[in-house]
Amino acid sequence: MQIQQLFKIAMDRHGIQGKELAALAGITPNHLSEFRNGKKWVSPEVLTALLEGMDRLSPGSRRYFCQLLAEEPLSQEDTGRRLVEMIEAADDEEMEAALLAIGRKWKKTRQNSTNISGYSTNLDSAIAV
Repeated sequence: MQIQQLFKIAMDRHGIQGKELAALAGITPNHLSEFRNGKKWVSPEVLTALLEGMDRLSPGSRRYFCQLLAEEPLSQEDTGRRLVEMIEAADDEEMEAALLAIGRKWKKTRQNSTNISGYSTNLDSAIAV
């Protein structure tokens, strides 16, 4: 994945608006858009200003971008926070898909734990998945 794509992912994940970030970095919103879309490159100084601006708008966003860039796994804390942010930003269709995924995960976890204890229940009637 290219740097521009990772930068876009970090901005989107942290809800950073392009106009605000461009103003903080001293570039035009159009220049930022072209960078995010891979049409233009930015100088190291502008990239630094963008990363600093990201972190001012949403603390932790620069670190997240760097983790993506380094391909580091995210910590459990980051994963939980990201999950909450995704749920809060989801539309009705995405919420439905998330709830179905949660139901499937819960059902699988319950089945595994009941198989270990020898205790079994009919979970299909509890969750329609």
